[in-house]
This record gives sequence, structure tokens and C-alpha cells, in this order.
Amino acid sequence: MSKIRQNLLKIISKKRRCLTLTIVVSILGIGVVSYCRNQQGSVTPQISNYEIYRQIPIAQPNYYPLDRQYAANLYQPVGLWTGRLILPENRSPNSSRFVLFEVYNAPDNAKDLIGKVVKLQWSDRPDVKDYRQLVTRDIRFAEKTIKSQRVGNLHPDRLNNKKAIDPLESLAGARPDDNVIVRLQEPISLLQDGKQPILKIDREPVQITGRVYGLVNIVKREANGDRGDRFLVRHFNKGSKQFDGELETIRIPQVIADRSSIPKSTNRDIEKSPLNPTGWYIYGAKDANGIFVVQAIEPRALMRLQPNEVRLNQQDAIAYIDEELWKNTAAQKGTAKVILLDPNSSQPQEAVSRWKEGDRAIVIHIYGGIGGNKAESTTYGIVTGHFAYGIATVVRDPLSGELRFDIEYKQIYAHNPDGIIAGSIEWSGYMGDLQRGWLGNRPVADAIVKLDAVTQDYDFGGIKLSPLDEFTKQLNIMMARYRTGDGTGAAIVSPAASCVQDANQALYITIKRIEAQVGANPQIQAWLKLHPQDSQTLRFDRLVKLGRAIEQNLAPLGIVRSDWQQNAENLAGTSPGGDFISTFLSWRTILPRRAHDEIATIFLQNGASIWILRSNQVGGFDPDIAPEAPTALFGHRTN
Repeated sequence: MSKIRQNLLKIISKKRRCLTLTIVVSILGIGVVSYCRNQQGSVTPQISNYEIYRQIPIAQPNYYPLDRQYAANLYQPVGLWTGRLILPENRSPNSSRFVLFEVYNAPDNAKDLIGKVVKLQWSDRPDVKDYRQLVTRDIRFAEKTIKSQRVGNLHPDRLNNKKAIDPLESLAGARPDDNVIVRLQEPISLLQDGKQPILKIDREPVQITGRVYGLVNIVKREANGDRGDRFLVRHFNKGSKQFDGELETIRIPQVIADRSSIPKSTNRDIEKSPLNPTGWYIYGAKDANGIFVVQAIEPRALMRLQPNEVRLNQQDAIAYIDEELWKNTAAQKGTAKVILLDPNSSQPQEAVSRWKEGDRAIVIHIYGGIGGNKAESTTYGIVTGHFAYGIATVVRDPLSGELRFDIEYKQIYAHNPDGIIAGSIEWSGYMGDLQRGWLGNRPVADAIVKLDAVTQDYDFGGIKLSPLDEFTKQLNIMMARYRTGDGTGAAIVSPAASCVQDANQALYITIKRIEAQVGANPQIQAWLKLHPQDSQTLRFDRLVKLGRAIEQNLAPLGIVRSDWQQNAENLAGTSPGGDFISTFLSWRTILPRRAHDEIATIFLQNGASIWILRSNQVGGFDPDIAPEAPTALFGHRTN
């Protein structure tokens, strides 16, 4: 009798667990439906936001002459090599692969190329060839692509029905116009092909906004009241460390509103922003009249290594992420703060001093929603937001002389109405861009994570491995595939397919790849046995431990999705669809906030230190919108 009772209890318990998990997946399904609607819009045919934006002259690259001069003490180039990508009009599928590159900035030994158009090609390195071969696709728009276009999402029309499109071409041809502005990453080789120079690169160009940048404090708005876009600014003086440098009149344009009648930013009362006293990095170029036109802004206070608060206790650090990160979001409109979480330090100054010039870290990015009088639509009040990874580097800024973060997002981004392109994007280009950035109309959290087990390279007796380089490689593969939709022309989210899952797939694969390389190399294995207490060995042990924790998070039933284990043949956002089982096995990674909070917490539990950069519709003041926190599990928000 007792055995029968025990069996009955087991059955009841099992049914309860199944019911609970069914409820969980059902609720998450509602959230993802909301996410899909936010990304794809309604079924009513609509114009894209990009079509609206392209109507204004200041949005066109040719609005800014290439012969303008900039004082080096006031403005610095956004990059050593920057310029505009141009998709060649006629190209044979069998010809050598290249795109054209109009040069905006160049090093001293190539200044004569500024304003000229050169060829841009991938290098001939074997690993670069392997990458190109892996992500090169024939493109033929699928029915889902056509449907997505009808509701106002931007897809790569110029690439449709083209053969063998490689990742440079998919970047250059992602929009209808040749207006993708990029910074080339080292190493860069300058060669000569007859009369036309060729630049060869190993790494994907980074999307940027503007040609140069400065550091200013806004003194006042000039004539024409609230409708004027000219502002008197004072430049930062590197010598005095104050805003007592030269005065200049610049333009901060009021950008055009999107199809929901919401501008991505506003210049209204920007001089009254609580972030104005510490200054703004302004990105842009001079117009035909020699007036500097701001195309993107970046709050200095958000990027420099000076936290508003430091949490040294691990429990307090985790509690901040769980309970305080999004607390009273609406009431914080227009403000930003920087929090440093470091359970490894005993004093705040010690925690700050642990971050050195050249340090690299992983960025975990999430944004929330738009509320207020012009609130965006949601399903059952669920604000899904968006999740992404990136890489942050501690650099010494040449204008201020101080340490600051340089953030490069790795955006695995679905096709959308704004013309945001999946790929590597500078913070100023993705967040700060006045016309398509999110700084001015969404609440955002960037967790900058440093954990030596994953953010420092390994040297096992001369054999070097880099988890961050491998992570970047995996993200680059996914971003390139998102741009082409794996040949369909569309990357679209669904209940089992989202950028959250594909971004975390890259993290999972990275740790597994490093483990596999170590396990399969006899020389490394021999070295580890001879050096059991070496710092490299102990760090690798922590990497394995971190991998186990992340795996348990991504697969709560102890089962990792088979397509994740095999990397790569399947991406969520580019696949024809998903099934219930795929959704079920990785439900923790569906909602962006859930993924953000849990991954950040796992890093903290494994010894990481984290900077949290939190902004809430920063810049000018728009009275018609309010920041809304992204939804956590079961519809819980901490607004």
C-alpha cells in the first residue's frame, strides 16, 4: 500500500511540475509575441522610419564637405581610418570581392586619400577566408521577407537575387543608400592596384556616427527660442581639466519624428540636463557654412571611470541587480548614474583602481520601453526590450586625458524599421545617434563585466588562447548571418527565435570551444599537469566553472539545445521557425531582462567586477514620453 501511495505522490508531483513549466512557457510566449509585434509592426502596410529619416538634408553624407578643417585641440577623428561604404553597381559573381570606401579620415602617411574612393577587401589570411566562406550567402528574398517589408521593416533590397554575398557586401548593401559610415579596425594594409589603392582588412568594420568628436559643455541656446538649433558651447581644456576652453557656436538639430510621432532625441532644454555640467562628447562634422553639426552625443559622466556609488559586498551587488537596477525608472527620467559592483575589493578606491588602461571587458546590454502620452504598444503590459553583448575597452581619451570606456556593441539585431544594421556598432552610433539612437527615448543598462577567467588571454607555455577573441568571432558569424537572413533577406524574431538566444548561444559556444581546444591539445594538457598551481591553470579552472554555471542557466533542465552544441547550423532569428521544445529548453533566455540579470549575477558569483551604466531618456526633455523598465519573469516590473 505504501508503494502505491509513493507512486501516486510521484505522479502528482510530476504533473505539478509540468503544469508549472507549462505556465512559465505560456507566459513567456505572451512576452515574445509582444517582442515580435514591436519588431515587425502591425499587419497594416507602413512606411519605414528610415524612409522618413532620409528626407532631411542633414541625414545625407554629402551634406558635410570633406575639405573642412578641425583644430586638433578641439576635435579628434572618430578613428584612424573612417569612411563611407559604397556597394559596387556591377559585379560578376566570379570577380574578386570588394566594396568601395570613400575615405573620411586617414593616417598621416595616407592623408592624400581623404575624399577619394578606394577599394576595400578582406585580407588573404586563412582564418579570414574561412570566416568569409562560412557566412557568404546567395540571397533570394523569402515570403516572410516580403511580408516584413510591407509593414515597414528595412531589408537589403539591393542584394536580392545576388550570388555569393560576403560580409563586407552585406554591410555595404544593408540599406537602400550608400550611407553606412564605418571605422576600420587594425591591422589595415594599404596596397596599390594599378591606379586605384586597395585597403585590406582582417576584421569587420565598426559602424560609427560622425567624422570627428569634441568634448563640450552647453552654455546656452542661441536665437529663435526653443525652435533654434544653434547652441553656444565651451570646449574642455585638457590643461585645466575644466570647461574653460574656446567658445563655439554649433548646431544640435531637432531630428524628425518617427512613424509613431516620437523623435529618437530632442534638443529641448538639453542645456538644462543634469548631465550638462560634466559635459558631452559630440560627434559630427562641419556643414558647408563651417558650422559643426552634432549627429550623436555621449554623456561624459556615463563613460568615465568615476562611479556614483560602489557596492563591495557580493550579496549587496546581486541585490542591486535583482531589486534596484530598474527601481523607480519613470521618476529618473533625464538622469543617468554609474554603479561599480566589486565584491573583490575592500575599499571603493581600490575597486576603481583595479581597472587599467587597455583592460577589455564584456558588455551586457539591455534597454526598456517607452511610456507616457506617446507610449509604444505592448501586450498585457509586457515590455520586452532588447538584449545584446559587446566589448568595452578602457582607453585614455586624448581630449580629456582621463580614462574612459570605449564601447563597441556586437548587435545581433533583427531587420527593423529604423535601418539599424546587425554588426559591430560604436556606442555613439547605436545609443547616441540623434536620429536612430536609443539614448534619448529609452531607459538603458550596460553591465561592463571584467572577469580574468574570460576577459584575459591565456598563455599555456607559449600556446596562447583568447576567450574574448573567440567570443568576438562567434558574434561576428552570427551578426553577418543576421544581415542576410541566412540568404532569405530577413532575420525576424519568433517564440523560439530571438537575438537573446543567439547572443547567448555565442557565449555558450565560446566557452565550449576554449575548453575543447585545451582538452584536445597534448602540449597544453602536459603543461597543466606540470603547473597545477600556476595562475593560468587556476584561471582556466574558473573558466570551466563559469561555463558550467552558464550552461545550467541556459538549459535549466540540464539539456542544452542540440543546435547550440553543434553551433551553428541553426540560428534562431534566421530559421524558418521554432518549435515548442526549442522554446521550452531555453526559456530563461527568451526575455531580455531575465537573461541580462541572470548572466550578470552568474559573473558576480564567479568573482567578476561590474560597472553598471544606467541612463533614462537622457539629453533634451520630451514631455510626451517616460522611461519604462523591461519586464522580468511573470510580468514583474520595478518601475
